Amino acid sequence: MSVLKSFELSVLNLLTAGVFPKPQVERFYAKGELIDLHFTGVGYFLTLRHSELPDARTVLSDPSISGKVGDLLTGFIAFVENNELTLECFSYGDDTVPENYRELDIAIFV
Repeated sequence: MSVLKSFELSVLNLLTAGVFPKPQVERFYAKGELIDLHFTGVGYFLTLRHSELPDARTVLSDPSISGKVGDLLTGFIAFVENNELTLECFSYGDDTVPENYRELDIAIFV
């Protein structure tokens, strides 16, 4: 079972499209080990580890993906390195991202 929320899966599916084969991505999500979830006040970092993730650093930033809940607008980027995938969620500006953000109904758009 994935530790990722459905909107995070949507974001990562968009960011990994054409970078990793879909069956491999599904294994990352299903069997990835949650290493860290760190809220910064203006976003969070969520890190998964899986043996099939590559060692070489890859930045996943295309397409540009945003999330919206209420008046809060956020962006997403992911990094892969050392068999880990880190999803970063960040607010545009100085808006606070609440610690329950992952539980909210986030609308994702490109």
